[in-house]
Amino acid sequence: MRSRPGLLVGAAILILSASVTSLGANDSPDSAEERAISVIETVEHDPTAFTQGLEIFNGTLFESTGLYGHSGLRQIDLSDGRVIRNISIDENFFGEGITIFNDSVIMLTWRNQTALVFDAYDLSFEGEFRYEGEGWGICFNGDFLVMSNGTSELSFRDPISFEFSHSISVTWDGKPVTRLNELECVEDQIIANVWLQDVIISIDSTTGKADFFASAEFLSENQGNTANEVLNGIAFDSSREGYWITGKNWTEMYLVSFDTILEDGQKDNRDILGDLGITSTSAIVATFFLFVFIQQKMPNFKDPPSGDNNGDG
Repeated sequence: MRSRPGLLVGAAILILSASVTSLGANDSPDSAEERAISVIETVEHDPTAFTQGLEIFNGTLFESTGLYGHSGLRQIDLSDGRVIRNISIDENFFGEGITIFNDSVIMLTWRNQTALVFDAYDLSFEGEFRYEGEGWGICFNGDFLVMSNGTSELSFRDPISFEFSHSISVTWDGKPVTRLNELECVEDQIIANVWLQDVIISIDSTTGKADFFASAEFLSENQGNTANEVLNGIAFDSSREGYWITGKNWTEMYLVSFDTILEDGQKDNRDILGDLGITSTSAIVATFFLFVFIQQKMPNFKDPPSGDNNGDG
């Protein structure tokens, strides 16, 4: 039986549409890249510290801790994890993320709508800012303070007045990402923990799109004893070109890098097509026209009976 061209073209279009859909889901340039976490160094971490934020300043690590009646701010020696100095905050405050601006540590509180400011050298109290809503994570990108509140929105604030400037919506492969927690600003990227997930994502500070993600499950599975003792805390160490990460009540901190995943001696199809100067979309279009050409030139002897379709649907 000779196939009719109209039906063949229609079938080919369906195949092309399915291929393009698959391309969009898996190979879209907007998809976040998966990266691997490599551990560079490990130091001890106080298991009583309910970590909320980490930040590097003048070669030492600052850490904020949470829980009502237990929240505080501490300075840590990165050579051995020893606490150099620490302070407690009002027991009515639940401490959250921190960042450094000039010579001050800015510390958010969860539901008190108050940011506390401390001297970075002696941890003495300097003042406070007020804001609306919850406070989760915060970082300084050189121009603005970037703040999370548990939703998919990140707000940008003036570092002097703490006044709101603008916001972005964070998406991961087109879907909103909520529970954005501890933040770290590195150039035009915002590195973020996602609360209750063993994952860290890198966000474009202009578009809000997640550029890459990395799983820390292999670290967290050996840490924490309760559902609350999760991955949290990230600080970029420019002197080591790595990131310090830990979790709530974890016994260790890790200096890590986020590495592109490549298999030695192998390339995926996108690499091969790229070497040939052919995009994936071009290859699908070429296959479509070749299919139509062959089907119109040759009889199809393997047409299944009507209704016989063993595909996945």
